[in-house]
Amino acid sequence: DDKKEVAMQKVDELKQKLPGDGSGEGGPGIGEKVKDKMPDKEAVKGKLPDGQAMKDKLPDGGPSKEEAKAKAQDATQAAKNHPGAVVAGAAAAGLAAGLALPETDVEREKLAPHAQEARQQVKGKVQGTVAQVKSGVQDAVDSTADAVREQAQQQGGKAGEVAEKAADKTQEQTSRM
Repeated sequence: DDKKEVAMQKVDELKQKLPGDGSGEGGPGIGEKVKDKMPDKEAVKGKLPDGQAMKDKLPDGGPSKEEAKAKAQDATQAAKNHPGAVVAGAAAAGLAAGLALPETDVEREKLAPHAQEARQQVKGKVQGTVAQVKSGVQDAVDSTADAVREQAQQQGGKAGEVAEKAADKTQEQTSRM
């Protein structure tokens, strides 16, 4: 109780030092001074467009209050049903914001060695994948060309010659890749 009384005495002492302490002495209080500087309610209302003028600017008069509420509820329900999508959207927004900001000297200094290493790893993996794809394409072309040659030999004549030339050209083109 003694601590409470001491605290209350200090509060009273501070109140007395402030102008407008509520005792009628010292002039108007801080709140009243601020209120006097504020424009009156009618002046503020006069500067704002009325609700109908705002609605008239919207196509089709804008959504009704019920439509807006229903859409907000639908969005809330979708967020509750798909929290992963919300997290992914937030992560994408954060990533976009981070990429939009210019990198700093500190980032360049600290991340440059790691970025270079990551580029080399990605480059190596891409080159390996390209080599595998080329190999797969070459194998497919070779087996297709062999099948065409077999058919050409079975057919004989002019059609067989054309098919064999096409197979040779295709093999030649893919070996240049």
